[in-house]
Amino acid sequence: MMRFMMNAFMLESLVMRKVARSFTILFLLALVGCAQTGVQIGTSVDICCPGDYDDYDDYGVRVVDMPLFLREYVVAAFDTAFQEKGLGRNDQINDLRVELRYNHINLKQDQEEINPFVRMDALTTELSYVAEIQIRMFETQSANLVWGGSVRRIHHVTPGEYMHEERAAPEFVEAFRRMLASYPDL
Repeated sequence: MMRFMMNAFMLESLVMRKVARSFTILFLLALVGCAQTGVQIGTSVDICCPGDYDDYDDYGVRVVDMPLFLREYVVAAFDTAFQEKGLGRNDQINDLRVELRYNHINLKQDQEEINPFVRMDALTTELSYVAEIQIRMFETQSANLVWGGSVRRIHHVTPGEYMHEERAAPEFVEAFRRMLASYPDL
């Protein structure tokens, strides 16, 4: 009888764990659904305000490790947001050198060698990764780092999917605006 009660207790405990796990999964799915309707690109500021911002009038842009199809509209989105702060872009003569660096972070270890931007027809795996663009601003004369931040988004890409630039471009502008909110206006 004691053994029967222990088995019944263990079975009940197992069922309760499965029910709790199911509720947890449903809760997390609801959160993901809510997250998908809100801000699509996360932002952060890593370094803020050690520079002489009143002395900066112009900036130049250097792009590092960014896929070709992203470069044009990501740089244009950054330019829009940064020029709203009162600076002008001049890649030849400037007070600030802005570096936009793309980082690709795979979320699944077995996908480390897969390049998400070169899709093979035979690939049947959903890719999961974080696409991050780090922004670093350096004084041109001193080379001192005076501001830094990043924008990032988690991607889950199924075979055959592609980037929708017309939807992504305005999201990038808004993300850069949020990220640059702490950058002093001129």
